[in-house]
Amino acid sequence: MSESKEKHDLSDGILESGPTSVKPDTNGERRAENANIGPSGSEPNSAPESFPPVYRADFRNYPPGGHLGGEDISPERLFHFLEKWAEKLTPEPQPSAPVPSSPDSGPSLVLIFLKILPVICGVGFIASLFWDFQGALYFPWSTEPIDISGLLRMITVTGLVGFGTNWLAIKMLFYPRQKRPILGQGLIPSRKDRIVLKLGEQISKEIINSELILEQIRKSGLISRHRERLTDSLRGVIDHPEFRTDIIEVSKHYINQFLRSRQFQDRVKDFVKGIDFENVGVLEGGILKVYKMLTGDEDISKRLQEVIENLTFRMEKYDNKLIEYLQSIPDALEEQSDAVENFALNAIVFLVEQVNVQNVIVDNLQRFDEARLERLLWRSTSDQLQYIQYLGCLLGLIGGLFIWLPLESIVVTGVLGLLVWGLDVLLMKTASSKKQSKSSSD
Repeated sequence: MSESKEKHDLSDGILESGPTSVKPDTNGERRAENANIGPSGSEPNSAPESFPPVYRADFRNYPPGGHLGGEDISPERLFHFLEKWAEKLTPEPQPSAPVPSSPDSGPSLVLIFLKILPVICGVGFIASLFWDFQGALYFPWSTEPIDISGLLRMITVTGLVGFGTNWLAIKMLFYPRQKRPILGQGLIPSRKDRIVLKLGEQISKEIINSELILEQIRKSGLISRHRERLTDSLRGVIDHPEFRTDIIEVSKHYINQFLRSRQFQDRVKDFVKGIDFENVGVLEGGILKVYKMLTGDEDISKRLQEVIENLTFRMEKYDNKLIEYLQSIPDALEEQSDAVENFALNAIVFLVEQVNVQNVIVDNLQRFDEARLERLLWRSTSDQLQYIQYLGCLLGLIGGLFIWLPLESIVVTGVLGLLVWGLDVLLMKTASSKKQSKSSSD
């Protein structure tokens, strides 16, 4: 009897074989499911108890080593599919809130005045080399004349000394950058390693840690927003006709590769070889005898092995089921939104905890040379350091007045100090009350 190329359906139109196919008996679908080669979703070893033990096969440990089809299944097509749709699945990035920059208050009148003082003192000192105050003056509170001889040089010198000492102290923070035999090394370069370690330690403890990150993420609602956007993107991708075509083709491709894989076919062949066709049930045995009479083929196991080698998978019946399952994923994400968000939050915290923030900061800062570290610190504190530097000149001038008129200078300085302190407190209270009234109105 000549062979003809005919379809061999082992699972209601799902599996088909090539040329050497055999028409199934009425229990073909049940046996295919029992052998775990159909996509019906039945678990391995799910054959009814009425089947003889010879029909039972254990595929729970298939494939060997846990690799689907081993080396026979290539991942290139899957990678191409994921690369194509992952970008479309990713939500469009939204512009984040701008990082607040350091406020630029512009030139301060006080700082401008303080910068002028050293120039005035320098000019006054040079002038004192050629001319200075002479004689004495009478003041209302004093019965004796007060000598003013050399007053210009005394005040300008103390002002320049005050400015110079502060300038030198600030420079000594950074210079010399390299250790010198006599001059030594600047404070920051010589303590660079310690400063870096302490800075990294404090930042990792007080600024960047898992608790603070967790609190900030919860306050911002970041995960909820991204979950909603991801769910919307997922719906859009699943509803895309091209995606549906691609997912069906990829599924069919890999199921067929799985069926043709060497490990799967070897396992099924071993199962078929183990079937005792002489001891099967009455109905099954009768069908086999009729088949032998019609075909003249005595080696049933060989014919079944040929059928297995030509199995292919047809996806048509399961297209709608696959799409329905995919369409249920966004709804499931919404129903389990709390669990999804908690999982994402815990994953973020876990990743943050795996990163040693202190080591990251220390490693990066240690790469800074002395000049770069100086620029970093100077950019952060330049205004404050300039105030300190030029304020030294004003304090020096006041010191010169203390030398000239000690008692009067103490009284005047005390009164002026109290006035400045009182004005500062008044301005602070006014600003605080305005802020509270504004917040209450909002």
